[in-house]
Amino acid sequence: MSESPTKITKSERAILRQFAQESWETELDDSLEQLVEEFSRWADNGMNAFELSDKIHKFHNGASRELYSRYTGLDPDTVVARAIAMGILKDVILGKTLRPKLNDKIELFRSLEHDWLACRNHTARRAFGHGSN
Repeated sequence: MSESPTKITKSERAILRQFAQESWETELDDSLEQLVEEFSRWADNGMNAFELSDKIHKFHNGASRELYSRYTGLDPDTVVARAIAMGILKDVILGKTLRPKLNDKIELFRSLEHDWLACRNHTARRAFGHGSN
């Protein structure tokens, strides 16, 4: 990976923090939508209160903690690059000055995502008896 064209400025870092917040909220919204569906099942008597409580507990200890760790543990430029690579944010938001500074990280996350999907698909094919050993 080559070095970034220029250092990220203080004002750009503030913008990246805002984009990171937007990305976090988007991912959290998606995860909460799944939990809302569980509440709907409970409201329609599709599960009991203990099952719903277990779903809430799993959400809190799973997706919620994972997102919190990701968004508080990584630098904003890394979080934003990942969000762009995964399609959570559009890369046009970066403009002409920030895009080149994050390009290497974005491409790295895109290649990791591609490798992960290929591995997952290969594993799934093998698990279902489609493909060679």
